[in-house]
Amino acid sequence: MKRSLSALLLLIVVLATVLPAASAAQSQPLTLFLDGKNLHPSVPPRIVSQTTMVPARTISEALGAAIVWNPANRTVTITRGQSSLLLTVNKKQAVVNGNNVTLEQAPMIVSGSTLLPLRFIAENLGILVRWDKPTQSINLWTSDTTVSGSDPATDPTVPSIPGGAYPELENIVYVNNQLAVKSTGDITPTVTTLTNPDRVVVDIPGLQFSQAIPEPGENVIAELPGIPASDPLVSKVRYSMFDKATSTVRIVVDLKKPATYQVVNSGDQNSLIVHMAAPQSQGSAVLIYHSHNRESFLSLLPGVTNPNLAFNATRNIQLLGDRLSQDLTAKGAEVYHADDDYQSIYGSSFSTGKAYVYSEKTVKSELAQHPQIKYIFDIHRDSSSRSATTINIGGTNYAKLYFVIGLENPDWKKNDAFAKKLQSLINAKYPGISRGIYYKDKSVGNGWYNQNLSSRAALIEVGGAYNTLTEGNRTIDILADAINQLRLSGY
Repeated sequence: MKRSLSALLLLIVVLATVLPAASAAQSQPLTLFLDGKNLHPSVPPRIVSQTTMVPARTISEALGAAIVWNPANRTVTITRGQSSLLLTVNKKQAVVNGNNVTLEQAPMIVSGSTLLPLRFIAENLGILVRWDKPTQSINLWTSDTTVSGSDPATDPTVPSIPGGAYPELENIVYVNNQLAVKSTGDITPTVTTLTNPDRVVVDIPGLQFSQAIPEPGENVIAELPGIPASDPLVSKVRYSMFDKATSTVRIVVDLKKPATYQVVNSGDQNSLIVHMAAPQSQGSAVLIYHSHNRESFLSLLPGVTNPNLAFNATRNIQLLGDRLSQDLTAKGAEVYHADDDYQSIYGSSFSTGKAYVYSEKTVKSELAQHPQIKYIFDIHRDSSSRSATTINIGGTNYAKLYFVIGLENPDWKKNDAFAKKLQSLINAKYPGISRGIYYKDKSVGNGWYNQNLSSRAALIEVGGAYNTLTEGNRTIDILADAINQLRLSGY
């Protein structure tokens, strides 16, 4: 989880960690697309020291940004909306809206073109970056495209067809308020609810029917057998080929009364499980937990200087969780702070890669015990440099916040809206203290982060390994104020 975001741009960013990590030598040239249009720069993008570099003028002008080159001091100034970026050739220091920022790779001149680090451009000009490995292409998507629904990270697209055939639909089952769908390959569903009448609608593009479940006739909607009339929630489940052009299978769950749904993270990309339930009155309690509960700060670990070793069983990120719990409790909130130490719980079977599997059990257990929980916060610390995770406001240092949204959660937009609401409250009083939002799919991480369990769940990085506990506590106090504002507003 790297780098800083312009605080004024809260738009979708998938960082260059999804781009290939390789040397500058590439067997196939990288191509650059913006909103589906090939930009054809005179100097193609390239990878330098594991940083993807793109031509400044090509990308800036394509985005409608103003660009000024000063040959005297070899600087590039890019202005788009309220964002202003100043970079200097061969220097790793840049200026974003008056704030100094350290770059991973200095700008360079190649064949008369100035190349800039893509991660920096993406974060500060509010664009989404997607890396397509098979075609060796960098796909950039603007915020306008995201709003219109053309964003490939938000709207399901027809997957590539291996061997000329789409994955097949193997099974549709409804039991115990759960709709389960199984296919022979990866599926990318969209789940929505409709009213008058109440329904849950599941659309799965790039899927075909099979011998196990034959395709209904054209313009025919088939009905899943075996739904008992006594079922308290569902009256019937129907399915059809909704759109032949995209081979989209639609499954409609007809409800007897309004219901909420939750997409269950089964860990199987070939399966979909949608759990439905009658809505329950929800309180405004807060749950705080830590998937990486031993993340610590160098200032708490005498003799430790390597941020990769900043982990401790007792002096760790849970101290910030305690602070947040105390702050919110003092403001009148009902707070639950889960302090599970997964390494102790799982012993020799512990695996860092299963952190979110472990913490999912924690969250589900807390929700079962305390159904009044409405807000869920997974508090972490980042591993970036001190300059990236620290801001000085009025002569006082604060740890920066960084929000993470998992794109594998089909309802990620609701979590995104929640994170943006928090950010707007925080940035209104402390501009620049939030690095923004990092959008991650399964290619760069878990991709879910338990955010499928609540639309008001957020993963928040508070500072980094180089920050002090005092700097983190100052920021936690600010975060607590914003959370309390949302809680009191009923959001």
